[in-house]
Amino acid sequence: ELSGQNAVVRGVLGGWQFSGITTIRSGGPFSVRSGTDRALSGLGSTFADVIGDPFLDNGRSRAERIARYFNTSAFSLAKLGTFGTSPRNIMRGPGAINFDFGLMKIFPLTEQVRLQFRAEMFNAFNTPNFNNPFANVNTPSRFGRIEGAGSPRIMQFAMKISF
Repeated sequence: ELSGQNAVVRGVLGGWQFSGITTIRSGGPFSVRSGTDRALSGLGSTFADVIGDPFLDNGRSRAERIARYFNTSAFSLAKLGTFGTSPRNIMRGPGAINFDFGLMKIFPLTEQVRLQFRAEMFNAFNTPNFNNPFANVNTPSRFGRIEGAGSPRIMQFAMKISF
């Protein structure tokens, strides 16, 4: 309670506004592809053939999941002249958790002039939110690897004068 404090303390410490956005989402679906037009249809990359169980244990370390997100040996190039046996969106990528925060205060300078201060943090806890893994069978050095992530923590500060 700041009501018992002097005007300067109330002016500096009182009246702050806080906002936040929390985003929690499951991983997005993705397809495993041959990486080339194995159907010879001229339509582009075909799906891969499924030849085993594509799912791996979720209890693996983060480094293991980044290096090999799914069982890459469960897929092969589609047989020539076919579109592949792997269904569309057979796999789900990594989920994401994100917290964005904002802090704002308006300081009255005169009767008609106000100064607004804002501090904002995006991905405030700097949580790594990984992209879907590379899912083209024809590039074995990258196949099944996660090679990217969303933005790291970003902070910005702003001041605005309204009159």
